[in-house]
Amino acid sequence: MSQNAPSELTPRTWLVIFGAFTSLFCTVGFLNSFGVFEEYYAEVPLANQSESTIGWIGAICLFCLFSISTIAGSLLDTFGPELLIRTGSVGTVLGVMMISLCTKLYQFILAQGFLLGISMSLVTWPAVGLIGQYIKRKSAGPMGIAIAGSSFGGVIWPIAIKQLLYKPNIGFGWTMRIVGFIMIPLLLFSCIVCNSPPKAPVVIEDATKIEDGSVVNPTDPIPEKVVDRKAQAMALYKKPSMRLLCLAVFFIYFGMFAPFFYTTSYAVKKGFSTSFAFYTVSIVNGASFFGRIIPGIVADKLGRFNCLIIATLLAGVIALCWTKVDSVTGLAIWSAAYGFALGGILSLQQASAAQVATPSTIGLAIGSVAGCCALSAMANVPISGALVEKYGYLALSIFTGVSLLVGAILLLLARFAQTRTLLAVI
Repeated sequence: MSQNAPSELTPRTWLVIFGAFTSLFCTVGFLNSFGVFEEYYAEVPLANQSESTIGWIGAICLFCLFSISTIAGSLLDTFGPELLIRTGSVGTVLGVMMISLCTKLYQFILAQGFLLGISMSLVTWPAVGLIGQYIKRKSAGPMGIAIAGSSFGGVIWPIAIKQLLYKPNIGFGWTMRIVGFIMIPLLLFSCIVCNSPPKAPVVIEDATKIEDGSVVNPTDPIPEKVVDRKAQAMALYKKPSMRLLCLAVFFIYFGMFAPFFYTTSYAVKKGFSTSFAFYTVSIVNGASFFGRIIPGIVADKLGRFNCLIIATLLAGVIALCWTKVDSVTGLAIWSAAYGFALGGILSLQQASAAQVATPSTIGLAIGSVAGCCALSAMANVPISGALVEKYGYLALSIFTGVSLLVGAILLLLARFAQTRTLLAVI
């Protein structure tokens, strides 16, 4: 690539990046505050339900967020982001408003589990994939900035919601309505700026038969209508690097989110104050904010897979040290370190997926990688709870660390599937 090539970071591109930032702030960022809801539900509307049962509300939402991603990504490649993001934005606000009316478990599952999870997926993955359509050369940094919106939301939403929930003149219903009213202008901004990039001639990489049976020269631009999207999808899934990346993410998500749900209870068990215990999740999210931006910028120079492997290895080692923390200062440092490494994983996995894909399959690649972790992310909640109840936090620490280290090994194999040169920028 010529050094004189024009910058892809135009004002239009920056608007798309900030539009993705605000969309993730309202979707994944809001989902990161589920621990506050779980605590409140156990005290008031669902006091007759066990914590593990209440946890299924968040688990279902998480499953829907990731399981719909492959469909959302494929639709992005075919139709563009506009309809998806607008539909998902309306569904997200509607879901939040419906939660304000819920009083029974099945109502929370329908509104906060299914409706909110599906709607968030229609906003999140097209917004992230759109950045890869605008930026072809160095997209890891911009993607990290956009995905940092979820970390920023993970810091702001829990604090704001907790402050509102326990005010007698506001209560649960109006807390959710206020959240919905805050989301409306932010998601409206995303809907306005997150539009498809200008159309360019589609160039296929391999000779492809079109409808009349003729063969198109791989160097010739062709109209988009003759591009065989099924063949492109099959070519993407046949790549060993893509398969290994999906398998790696599947294992990583088995244990990765456990500290989000259990650092608070761990702090309480160690005898720390409940106020500090609550803020441990904000520390994880705050450090994750920088972890999603800085590794992304570095990855554009040193390689996305290289930096993703390092981030996953660090997260695995840090997770294994969890139960060695026995002071307030130590837990704060541990939470920040884990959050930073976790942020690198969350931003670089999407940038790595975009690297494996072709320009016309970026949405499918990002959606497929996210979709592969749907079951493992959902299973993480009940597995983590069972491990803590039966064997304690050491077992959860080992489970989290080992799942991350297995994922790091598979990422290493995915990296070497692209090139075996040790110092290559991959």
